[in-house]
Amino acid sequence: MNDLNKHVVKGGVLTTTALIIYFLFMRVLGLAEITELRALNALIMFSGIFFTIKSFRNGDFSENFGYLSGMAVGFFTGIIVAISFALFTAIYVSLDPVFLAAIVANNPQKDFLNPFAAAMVIFIEAIASGFLFTYASMQWLKEDKVAFKKA
Repeated sequence: MNDLNKHVVKGGVLTTTALIIYFLFMRVLGLAEITELRALNALIMFSGIFFTIKSFRNGDFSENFGYLSGMAVGFFTGIIVAISFALFTAIYVSLDPVFLAAIVANNPQKDFLNPFAAAMVIFIEAIASGFLFTYASMQWLKEDKVAFKKA
């Protein structure tokens, strides 16, 4: 695995770890059933993607940092987060039927919500938000690294 892949995987794993810690903290406090608090997941994911792209841009991973390479780093980081957090969600709700029942009780699609469906919703949300957060991050970080080198 080359340095770029290790960098993206590291960013994805760290972001997923932060999401899991936040979820478990909310679960311990009894606040995990409040779906509005999931908005903070967006802040965690945005931060993870932003700092992964920034680290890639500022590191020795690419002599020529460009817009597309930054987009690729952010998007692949988002994919890693989406897959790993969706797997965590599927496993967690399978092992905690009380939590799943609490979510189902407040959901209009009660008949269709199961651990697989919950994981798919998380996956789709994470993929979509990962792409949007990558795009937003690149608006700040888009200057080519080559443009700052002295001639």
